[in-house]
Amino acid sequence: MSGPSSCSIYIGNLDERVSDRVLYDILIQAGRVVDLHIPRDRETDKPKGYAFAEYETEEIADYAVKLFSGLVTLYNRTLKFAISGQDKLAQNNLNGVVPVPNSSNRQRPSHPVLINNLEIPNHSMRLSAPSRVSAYPANDSLGS
Repeated sequence: MSGPSSCSIYIGNLDERVSDRVLYDILIQAGRVVDLHIPRDRETDKPKGYAFAEYETEEIADYAVKLFSGLVTLYNRTLKFAISGQDKLAQNNLNGVVPVPNSSNRQRPSHPVLINNLEIPNHSMRLSAPSRVSAYPANDSLGS
């Protein structure tokens, strides 16, 4: 990942046995996952217990956090979900620090968006059902 973005989510309380594949298969239920990273300890090569996933849009990332929060338990651990960096922004605002806006935080245009020559108002662009598309072949076994 190239850095914090509002399309990125934090996943915490991960057991070290959770694989990239298992986590990906859960996260894809909310929408297209662009990137997934489970940091590892440099010396032991064991996972650090958290991960970051980047979704295609901010809306999908928000949807994923709302969808999965409090509902996903792996190896008797309930996973924690949040927009990546959100706690730092909230803490800075409490201390009187105002974050500098960047391109990912700018206002969206209020005019309709053209998709495949169809005019769709911005307010109607909501996720109605989770995506069930996987980037892995259907005949791929989980053991590989």
